[in-house]
Amino acid sequence: MPLPKPVAEVALMPLYEYECPDCGARIEVLQKLGDDGESLKCQQCDRVGLRKLISGCVGKVTDSSSSCGGFPTGSGFA
Repeated sequence: MPLPKPVAEVALMPLYEYECPDCGARIEVLQKLGDDGESLKCQQCDRVGLRKLISGCVGKVTDSSSSCGGFPTGSGFA
């Protein structure tokens, strides 16, 4: 059985949310960093070219700084 690849060799693909500017339908897409929604097609109205939405992220806050703008300790989300 082959050994798992080291973390540095695993391609990380974030999940992005897109919205159709015509009908407002939203979809989630697992894609490479830097890809855009210009070639994505709406599943509701078939429009090509969706708008990428800004989404929040979840992360553990360990000190006063956070790369994701985490929630403060005691907020119930940290």
